[in-house]
Amino acid sequence: MGDMMIRTFKQDDINYIINSHYKLYNREFNYDLSFRDFIENSVNGFIKRSNIKENIWILEIQGNKSGSISIKKVNEETAQLGLFLVDPNARGAGYGQQLVQTAIDFCKEFGFKKIVLWTNSELTSARRIYERNGFQLKEIRIQTLSKKELIEERWELFI
Repeated sequence: MGDMMIRTFKQDDINYIINSHYKLYNREFNYDLSFRDFIENSVNGFIKRSNIKENIWILEIQGNKSGSISIKKVNEETAQLGLFLVDPNARGAGYGQQLVQTAIDFCKEFGFKKIVLWTNSELTSARRIYERNGFQLKEIRIQTLSKKELIEERWELFI
């Protein structure tokens, strides 16, 4: 695995989180700048709320920021997983699984009963990780985002 750590985000990770998501989704799925704004608002929400039951983690490999994941409180029982990304050149080494595990462990620690997430049908490797961890597909809806028609999926895990 080499020199790897998963740590809580710091203020100077904000641009990394926003830009890595935008670059990746723009390159792989042709998302436009409205997606960048969406991510930026999401990250700023974490900072504003600064809720102990919420967190964003950064994956670092040999000192380089290489991925992220977040947990946001929906209500006392339910948490929402998001901002899940592993840098393309770090894929396939199990880092995604470790990020998801970090998020699940955090939710257990804070007494959440359920984790929900929204993804889209194109994100096959993320979906495989969710499935392996016991998440179940609960709802599908078609949405137009970034001038694209997306099949959005809501997945749930009871913990």
